[in-house]
Amino acid sequence: MPNITVDPARCRHCNACVEECPAEVFASEKKGSVPAAVRAESCIVCGHCVALCTSGAIAHSDFPPGTVRPIAKEILPGSEALMELFRARRSARVFHKKPVPKDLLEKVIEAARLAPTAHNDQGTQYIVVQDSAELKQIVDMTAAFLGHTAKALRNPVKRRLFGLLDPNGVRGAWGMVGSFEGVAQAALEGKDMVLRGAPCVLFFHADPTIRKPDQSAQLAVQNATLMCETLGLASFYTGFVVAACARGVRFPALAGMPKGHRVYGGMAIGYSKFAFSQWPDRKPAPVQWR
Repeated sequence: MPNITVDPARCRHCNACVEECPAEVFASEKKGSVPAAVRAESCIVCGHCVALCTSGAIAHSDFPPGTVRPIAKEILPGSEALMELFRARRSARVFHKKPVPKDLLEKVIEAARLAPTAHNDQGTQYIVVQDSAELKQIVDMTAAFLGHTAKALRNPVKRRLFGLLDPNGVRGAWGMVGSFEGVAQAALEGKDMVLRGAPCVLFFHADPTIRKPDQSAQLAVQNATLMCETLGLASFYTGFVVAACARGVRFPALAGMPKGHRVYGGMAIGYSKFAFSQWPDRKPAPVQWR
């Protein structure tokens, strides 16, 4: 349980901490009184209270001095700049062999770290793979997994049996069976259709017992992809690799992953061979206004 106190000499009696705290940690006896942390055991360590209290009246043991910083609002992007970034982001799949510097990857991971998480668990962890031999293992093992999956799906008895267990999953996989076979055959011919020659893979993994580990990882992935775009890096979501992990394929590159953890996201990262200067429009968003 965190130690949370309010300094009466600094408190401005704005009551913002009482109203904003999602866990209702704070309470005040009456308007204008100094709030108190009456339910510190319920704190989810989101930091709302210390982020709001510009007078520094709130002391929180999980946010010691130096860990709460002012927002540099003068460099925040406007809505149009942010929208253009969304439009410009592409899932590039042709890469230079040039390695990605560690300092850029650290910025990508920092962006991912700042993504919101369910109940502020912040449980997403990361593994960076740049070793060429381990990257090849990921390609070969993923391709083999896809080949075995396609073969099983081509068997009507197995397909029917799998369909009883996971009808939606089998329906989606059956629609991709040709792609699975293409990737598997390409690997046999020495072609990489899994990572597309990307010099780096970033894995997102977590303990499955935390709240919503999958959704939290996907939010981290989105942050990371946008940061890649601003750093001149290209990326794409490694769906085949993540699917292989979900079906029990254990890449040697993930040997250091804590026992019980699962992979919930993956990105191939590198320098795109081609520069995109235009963005094609997407389907209109189906929206119901009520």
